[in-house]
Amino acid sequence: MQRIFYIFLIIFFLQISVSFAQDAKLEHLQEKFASIDINKKPNEALEVLDELYQHLYLNQPIMATEYVATAINICDTVLKDSSVLILWKEKLANLYLEQNKLDQAMKYFVEIKNYYNSKNDSLKLGYSFYNLGNIYSVLKVHEIALSEYNDACKIFIKFKDKKAYTLVNIQKAKILYENFQTDTAFVILFNTLDSVQNNLELQAYLYKAIGILYAQEYQTDSSEFYLTKAFSKFSDIKNYIFAADCYLELGKLFIEDENFNVADDYLSKAGELFNQNNALHKQCETKNLLGLSQFYQNNYTKAEKLFIEALEIALNYENIQQKLFSYDYLAQIYAKQGKLNKANEYLNFFIEEQNLYFEQRAELGYAEVILTFQNEEKQREIELLEQADIIKSQQLKNKQQQIYGAIVAMALLLAFAILLYYYMQKQKKVNKLLKEQNRQINLQKKEIESQSRILEKATRNLLKQKDEIQNKNKKITSSIAYASRIQKSMLASDKVFDKYFKDHFIFYKPKETVSGDFYWISEIKEQKPSLFKATDSDHQKIVVAVVDCTGHGVPGAFMSMLGDAYLNQIINIQHIYQSEKILEELHKSIRITLQQEETENNDGMDVALCIIDKKNRTLEYAGAKNPLVYIQNGVLTRIHGDLMSIGGLQREKVRLFAKHTIDITVQTYVYLYSDGYQDQFGGQYGRKFMAKPFRDILFKNHFKPFAEQKEILAKELKSWSGKNYSQMDDITIVGFTL
Repeated sequence: MQRIFYIFLIIFFLQISVSFAQDAKLEHLQEKFASIDINKKPNEALEVLDELYQHLYLNQPIMATEYVATAINICDTVLKDSSVLILWKEKLANLYLEQNKLDQAMKYFVEIKNYYNSKNDSLKLGYSFYNLGNIYSVLKVHEIALSEYNDACKIFIKFKDKKAYTLVNIQKAKILYENFQTDTAFVILFNTLDSVQNNLELQAYLYKAIGILYAQEYQTDSSEFYLTKAFSKFSDIKNYIFAADCYLELGKLFIEDENFNVADDYLSKAGELFNQNNALHKQCETKNLLGLSQFYQNNYTKAEKLFIEALEIALNYENIQQKLFSYDYLAQIYAKQGKLNKANEYLNFFIEEQNLYFEQRAELGYAEVILTFQNEEKQREIELLEQADIIKSQQLKNKQQQIYGAIVAMALLLAFAILLYYYMQKQKKVNKLLKEQNRQINLQKKEIESQSRILEKATRNLLKQKDEIQNKNKKITSSIAYASRIQKSMLASDKVFDKYFKDHFIFYKPKETVSGDFYWISEIKEQKPSLFKATDSDHQKIVVAVVDCTGHGVPGAFMSMLGDAYLNQIINIQHIYQSEKILEELHKSIRITLQQEETENNDGMDVALCIIDKKNRTLEYAGAKNPLVYIQNGVLTRIHGDLMSIGGLQREKVRLFAKHTIDITVQTYVYLYSDGYQDQFGGQYGRKFMAKPFRDILFKNHFKPFAEQKEILAKELKSWSGKNYSQMDDITIVGFTL
């Protein structure tokens, strides 16, 4: 009967293979599998199934899942080897994870974890922790994901498994970055990189991860540097799919930076490599990104062609995310071209596919399918045995007709006696069971009464604790509110800015009661003998800075107090008046105060600082990550700050900053800001506002009064965030005209 079941499975898989008839290798493997007697040669069948899995898992994961399920059944019913069975279940779990079927993947990974735990196989248990961490990471349950990763790390360190340890650290860095622990994420990656200097493969993984983080930080040069190094390393070890993936990330980076020619070049090279290595699932994404580049350049005909090619691949290989991407932009293209019927058609495709993507379908699991077949098989065997007994009985009746009556009578008498005995025994068991149940019910009743008293006491304690917590919360809130008043008293008022600038605005919006952002202004007072009288020309240099400290809320506020105090000391007491020297001295002071050479503290701040010399009509700027934007004669210019922060991780021997000098003999509009505004999530798809749209607002409205500019920025931020997205970070923007 098992033979019939396997023949059914083979026929089923051969029917599926018809739709992929163009793949000669696939057909060959399917024919080879069909020719094997599974009961006699299970290991040979598993070898062919493994080849089918390797051939299909990238581009056809659904079909690969069917073959892996067949292998699991062979291991379970024919080979009966649990060690081989668990390896195939790992393959199935990874396929479910690849298809975003997280509940099924979780089920199998937990089973795998329990298996290796029972076998005391610590190294394999470490990989189970890693796989579960990946699922929790996708689900955005970051605390549990980090816990699983940390358990995995302990095991990989014990077994000196550098590759596994490196992959775990890359995942941990991603989670820390998503939780705004940027410096810690970079520290983990760079420290891990230092430990794998002789391993090209692991260096490649780390270079790629560092490059992607720099891309998310909008540091294009650094991102390109590390992703290019990753490409080179992957190429050296002949991992061309991963190498091409680095070019794909660079394509995304330069699309974001609106450098479309460079983006198209990287994406075209990535597409060629994916095509050469039969990675059609990645080729689909590449075409969609090339289409996006053409879309942004208003080349709608080319974009349409690329999106349609990507959609054909996505439809063939059931890539839902890429289908949604293609449908979305095709609908936008047709809408821009006035083809409203087609736009509506593709919009409906998008909505329908999205609904399918989120729909919860109750599918019959593989194990239940196998159990159903086995039950049917056993039922057929029982039916055949019963038929055989009837035939045998009939033959016996024909041969022994004379003694049949006596046998029947004895059998009936015996059956009656057995039934009577069975009934009496059953009645005894029922009575005993009822008695035991009554006893259990009485015990449970007493236990419930006891638990009720305990719960009543616990409720009283909880109410008491609630009152205590509310009182503590009130005190903490009052303290923070008082701290906020102290912090605001540090900040210069509008009247101070009015003293130095004809027109200006200060857009200051902390995320919480106290802020990690602050702005700072001071005159540079040249030291002169007291016999000279002060004149207007003595106050012609002004320092203005916008500072973004690590974190927000109370931790950020502590850092902002440090920053304010040190700026006052460096400029007004130490009399350091060069912008770059001010930042260098501020960096040294922060590292010494926080003892960052001896401790793991990596807190710091990003600064944009300028010195305005009204007498010589120049503006001097230096920046630690934070940029300066100025507009002259209708042209907007952005000067990037240096890539290093003030304080925090220092790998170089001496940290130096660059000075930039700007001629302000013409009317100049100047803007200093932290990254809170451009990093705010919102809009239709929950994306970041981004730097380019922010600069566009500044440029579009720079000629308006600065009070009106501030109001426009506030309205745009409120509209972008809407009701669904709370403020993500402190926001500070200072604008003025010279």
